[in-house]
This record gives sequence, structure tokens and C-alpha cells, in this order.
Amino acid sequence: MRIVEHYSGGPHKLLRVETDGCAVNIVIDLHDQHGIPFVAVEVEPRLPDGEGRVWEVSGPSTVLVHCRGRQVMEGDRAYQPESDTEPTELESSR
Repeated sequence: MRIVEHYSGGPHKLLRVETDGCAVNIVIDLHDQHGIPFVAVEVEPRLPDGEGRVWEVSGPSTVLVHCRGRQVMEGDRAYQPESDTEPTELESSR
């Protein structure tokens, strides 16, 4: 397995991986109309590939991965970044 790290803050928003049968595009740093971040993953079949074979995608070719916010464990108070109150248990433990 080859692991490629592709995170926000880098020079590029698009990572493209090409292989037999398809190309996979991963787009980062996207936001919906409410400002919630998401990642788009798109699979493009090779039509045709270098050997004249035609490939097709089964299922959705584009998937959106939405951020649901910070993880809060049982016993933690909710994270409130815009609050003027005292720090939460999560913030004060840092």
C-alpha cells in the first residue's frame, strides 16, 4: 500500500490518482453554503484504457464527505469556540 498525505494548507486542493481502469480525484478545502467543510471524491472510469478496454463505475461516481464538527466524549462539555465564558474541559486540559 502506498499512502499519500493530502491535507488542507498545502499548495494544491486537488489530488489525482490514475490507475488501471480509473482515475480518482480528491478535492479538499471545500465548503457548502453554510460554511461547513467537506471533501469531494470522484471516480472517473477510463474510456477506453491504453489497451482499448472500456471500464464503468458501479454505484455513485462522486461522494461528499462532510465534517460533523468536533468529537465530544461522554463527560465533556460541548466545544464552544465563540463563547465568552470560561474554557471548556477540553480547552482547559490543553
